[in-house]
Amino acid sequence: MFNFWSKPKRIFLDYASATPVLPEVLKVMKKYWSKDFYNPNAIYEEGVMVRKEVEECRTKIARIFGVAPESVIFTSGGTEANTLAVRGVKQGKVIFDEESHPSVSDAIIENKSKEIVLVSSITTDNKLGRQIREERKKKNSSYPLLHIDASQTALYYDMSLERLACDMLTLDSAKLYGPKGIGALVIRKGVKLDLPPRGTPAVDLIVGLTKALEIAVSDRALEFKRLDKLTSDFAELIRNNLPQVEVNKISPNIVNVSVSNVLPEFLVLKLDHAGVMVSAGPACNSNKPVAHGVHGMDSVPVRFSFGKFTTEKEIKTATETLIKICK
Repeated sequence: MFNFWSKPKRIFLDYASATPVLPEVLKVMKKYWSKDFYNPNAIYEEGVMVRKEVEECRTKIARIFGVAPESVIFTSGGTEANTLAVRGVKQGKVIFDEESHPSVSDAIIENKSKEIVLVSSITTDNKLGRQIREERKKKNSSYPLLHIDASQTALYYDMSLERLACDMLTLDSAKLYGPKGIGALVIRKGVKLDLPPRGTPAVDLIVGLTKALEIAVSDRALEFKRLDKLTSDFAELIRNNLPQVEVNKISPNIVNVSVSNVLPEFLVLKLDHAGVMVSAGPACNSNKPVAHGVHGMDSVPVRFSFGKFTTEKEIKTATETLIKICK
């Protein structure tokens, strides 16, 4: 029987802004809500036990990235980790990628120094890191430091600090199928940062982040291959049907689409009305004014980002919907 109140299934293609918490992650978090709820800073037996579990999580994350446990600093998310990285170094000039998360540029404090103290990037290769290390050797200096924001890439690449030849790395649980409100700044041994005092560890979130990261590392190769094919097929379908639309595949799971003379926010809302959820640039920028191009109004592309639960059927439906709207 037809249900008047039923809605057609909506298609979520905004995994770059948020991911659902995996059942396995939720399972390990539950006991810290009511059973083992103790403050990890307490000195009685139960508090000490919980603190030990926090440190075990720190050690697990440290092993994944090839650092010492004390080099893993838990934060409230990727934004705070980026802010600590930028503001923790000595005063000077900070260089960053155009594609960097807005939290990087927002954290920069203007000063008159011309010395480059930090390079912040989203690169997944080690060319930049090796280049900086070579410069350090020549100048016998520890600066500039290299910070990598791996919020979007830790799911699909080996982001160990040694492989990247970097000094600091940002993690965001909300992009790893873990809980929101937790992330980490991973720091290479010997790097000195001026960091503010840390609060009481959020035990349930830390445990969730750790479990989500372990699953990501385990599934990384297969998920990369699957999503890489989905994004390639999606981009090809759009190019074949909408030759006037600019399509750029920028990672295994992200495709940017720009439609000339159409506001990206307008396209996002039309897709939303049709049941497809996407973003116009980073979600953290959604409430900020956007500077559009004078001629094309398309300087900010519409971002389609796929994830663990994206299916071929959803891709086909989303493509057909986009084509219909654009035409």
